[in-house]
Amino acid sequence: MPQTDTTLVNPQEGRNVVTPLNTNDLPTIEPDTNSGQYGVPVIDTSQVSSVVIGNLSYWSVCPGSRVSVPFTALGPFNPDNTFAVQLADASGNFITISQNVKSGPIQAIIPADKKGGHLYKIRVLSTSPVITSAEMPIRLLPLASARLETADGSTSSRIMPGQEAQLRVSFTGAAPWSFQLSDSSTVSQTLTNPYYFSVKPEKIQTYTLLGVANACGSGQTEGSVIVNVDANPEPRLALKDAEKGYRVCTNTPFQVAFNATGSYKAGNSFVVQLTDRNGEFQTISVADSLGPIMAKVPAGTPTGEYLLRVISSSPTLVSDSTKVVVAAPTIAFLQNDTIRLKEGGAAELTVRFQGGGPWFVLLSDGTYENNITTSPYTLKVTPYNTTSYRFTSAGGLCGVGTFTGQAYVSVDVPPSTIAMEKPSQTLICSGGEISVPFTTTGRFYAANKFIVQIADSTGRYVDLPTTGKESPLKVKVTPPYQGDTISVQRIRLVATAPAVASEPLELKVVAPDAAVGEVFGKSIIPGGGSTRIRLRFKNGLPPWSFTLSDGSTVQGTFLNPYFITVSPTTTTEFTISSLKNACGTGTSRGLAVVTVENKP
Repeated sequence: MPQTDTTLVNPQEGRNVVTPLNTNDLPTIEPDTNSGQYGVPVIDTSQVSSVVIGNLSYWSVCPGSRVSVPFTALGPFNPDNTFAVQLADASGNFITISQNVKSGPIQAIIPADKKGGHLYKIRVLSTSPVITSAEMPIRLLPLASARLETADGSTSSRIMPGQEAQLRVSFTGAAPWSFQLSDSSTVSQTLTNPYYFSVKPEKIQTYTLLGVANACGSGQTEGSVIVNVDANPEPRLALKDAEKGYRVCTNTPFQVAFNATGSYKAGNSFVVQLTDRNGEFQTISVADSLGPIMAKVPAGTPTGEYLLRVISSSPTLVSDSTKVVVAAPTIAFLQNDTIRLKEGGAAELTVRFQGGGPWFVLLSDGTYENNITTSPYTLKVTPYNTTSYRFTSAGGLCGVGTFTGQAYVSVDVPPSTIAMEKPSQTLICSGGEISVPFTTTGRFYAANKFIVQIADSTGRYVDLPTTGKESPLKVKVTPPYQGDTISVQRIRLVATAPAVASEPLELKVVAPDAAVGEVFGKSIIPGGGSTRIRLRFKNGLPPWSFTLSDGSTVQGTFLNPYFITVSPTTTTEFTISSLKNACGTGTSRGLAVVTVENKP
């Protein structure tokens, strides 16, 4: 019967099984700690928001199952921020598999249409600001499938009354498996693959599989076996699949399957025979009362084609013959070579084979190819770093053979550099924000951060609040010192892994509270008349906003000097009561006197 479901969360919904995932098979990039090009990472960095997903490396789950994804949110997030879970397949395409929530853990559902047996990735995404966590691998378990056949792979068997027929079930998908036969017998939670068992029908009977299941639910079945029961059949002897022949290696056991039907005398046995170089049949197995029989071509037998048959002793019967191709062990040669590549390029390594194929090779970097049928053969490799290639293993029809050779591929990696381009503004108020574009060459680690720095009064560079991972960066300019109303500040861009810096650029930074508004003059107007007052601004960046002592207000003017019309009813002294610009609150000085003459 199917295995009882086990779930990570909410066991009443979906199926979900957790099995260990070997994270040692996953590639990792270690930070460079030498003092050369990459140097020491910058450690004086400003804190930024981040999403840290929990450890999911032990997960193996079923398609359609519900999972609970833990995560930690670090740093500030906007009030409207939400989090969601995304899943990526082997092609790297991410889809959202959860609702948007305010906090974790997040309940997500693995889509039922995803195929088991593949490695997927999960990440957590925030919306405000938009941040993604690191990607964590999970493995989806495949559904079960089962095939029923006889122990030697055929679809029928003949026995005498009281004898047993040997059957087997071959599985795919995640273990353990449970299945039921058409005779109502059931096997639960087996880990054996293939699974062998015996049946003992009293009369001819057809066996099929009614169902198969594993932890991910019901799977597919195929195959059927007919077991014939004959009380006194005439003995017959025939090779199975004689037309297919055999490809074997010297001194290596192989299995010979045959059909022996009918009634044989007590003490009967079977042996396998092979022709020698003279065409005479020689026995190459021990006698056995049942098939299949294990045979072995003697060591030293020359490669080539031979004939094979099976004979019985009582009565003496001879099966039909089939062709046997005897192959030699594989010898693989990796062509000695030195190849230079630009970063991201591909190199072709030449391999030559001797002995029986098809062949397989496993290189020292993990590159694996099989079913190779041509020699010489070209292997394509794309090394990330300079690599020396050797064979870890190579072989062919006769298993692992001997191998030799070495190829050296040198990868030219350009040095890591940063070139800071002209910022969006070169004249800015202290505390203002600018955009800093930049370009890079070479490699930067996944953990790298780009940070804009500013020089202090001693020439030492300190971090500025920097937002973004790619060009352009958003930077809040807050100088560590301000020697004058407008000071020249030096900024540069640094990377943390590897630790490199750009050439510095200069900014002009206006100190806060630096704007000055001046108003002067005298004027005489008749009653009911109007006049204009002249205002002049110094030491600040436009636009300016100001309020006169009579309450008149002007917002955001770029005019300097600025003329404002006033219409007092009595003699009035006008001053600037408040002044602001992009650099903050300014100061004012002076006054303008407007005298009103009221004639009788």
